[in-house]
Amino acid sequence: LNIGEAWARLAEPVAVDLLAWQWLALAAVAGLLVFPRRIWRITGLYSTLVHEMGHIVAAMLTGRFVMGLRLGWDHSGEVVSRGRGKFSVIFSGLFGYPAPLWVSAVMLWAISGGYAGRALGVYALFFLLALFFARNWPAVVVCLITSAVALAVVFFAPAGTYVYLSLLVAGFLLLAGVKDFIKVLGVHTWRRRDLGQSDAYLIAQATGTFATLWLAVMLVLGAAALLWAVNSLVSLF
Repeated sequence: LNIGEAWARLAEPVAVDLLAWQWLALAAVAGLLVFPRRIWRITGLYSTLVHEMGHIVAAMLTGRFVMGLRLGWDHSGEVVSRGRGKFSVIFSGLFGYPAPLWVSAVMLWAISGGYAGRALGVYALFFLLALFFARNWPAVVVCLITSAVALAVVFFAPAGTYVYLSLLVAGFLLLAGVKDFIKVLGVHTWRRRDLGQSDAYLIAQATGTFATLWLAVMLVLGAAALLWAVNSLVSLF
């Protein structure tokens, strides 16, 4: 395995020149990974991992010490971190639900600039970092599979497949991010018995404020990422 050679191949500009049926095929596969309930039981674990990595990255940016990441087979997740001050609690708590949309937006922006390969390379490093924080078996299994797939793409996938693979990952995360926001809105409206699962509620409990306030902030962050992602996607046509 030649890391230098792999990165040089990933760094080569890749033009996006897809036919209509190829776009439709990618959209269909991305939708198939998100909408059927039985498939989502498996693929949703990946979305949960990205969600929790959003918390981890935000926590590290505010100087919090991240102690570990735990995932559940029921799509639950928990990041344990230590730090001082309410700002770090708020900031790290806000970037869970928006994380899939932001990762999708960054990937689509990179693809639109001709760097689908680099987007996949950074994606691989991102999930190797996740493996470092895994602290239970579901987290280890999901991180290992995700990292193995990412590294296989980096070292073995032909350069001609980079556009398709990066668009598929970005499309999946875009749909998954929207689905997760619909879910959390449902928790705050007609399924309030599950309110304890909401990051907005947890931030409110930790800071003595209102969950609706933090839900609104998360919606703004998610909408900004969605707008960026859609704008980059439209530029590819």
